[in-house]
Amino acid sequence: MKFWRRAIAKLFEDHRRQLIAMVVRRIRDREVAAELVQDVYARMMQAGSSGEDEADTKILYASVRNAVIDHHRSTIRRRHAMDGILPDQLWMSETSSPHDQAEARQALSALDRVLLEVSPKAREMFILHRVDGVSNARLAKKYGISVSAVEKQLARTMRHCQERLSDHLDKSGSFPYER
Repeated sequence: MKFWRRAIAKLFEDHRRQLIAMVVRRIRDREVAAELVQDVYARMMQAGSSGEDEADTKILYASVRNAVIDHHRSTIRRRHAMDGILPDQLWMSETSSPHDQAEARQALSALDRVLLEVSPKAREMFILHRVDGVSNARLAKKYGISVSAVEKQLARTMRHCQERLSDHLDKSGSFPYER
């Protein structure tokens, strides 16, 4: 092992607990925090050391802060995308007009057909998350994968649905008759 790899491994070992605690304060999920810190460590191992402990420490903390910002941004993007694909039709009231109810049934039928095009695991994950409200962390535990893998799978399923349901979506990416 090269000297810089040992230096970064030692730096990470010395600061890991503080970094995870810092991330947990910002995102309130210990598993995701540990994953983000581990990802930064892996990237630093590939990039190498600057040669100075103080500079490496600053880079480590800045990289973790940036990873948190990136995580928040991607979470917001995924949430926004998810909001546009499963309409309020599941909860349409009987007071809706017959036209709205017919459109809702058509959209849900289209969504149902599109979900049959993805793997059974992806379909189940999507339904558990969007309909039953199961969190990404619980899905990760259920399927024995990382939260990041769950997020990526949900995003792939969302993109597939959005592409295939473009006829049912308006320009904003949501169903035009949502309330």
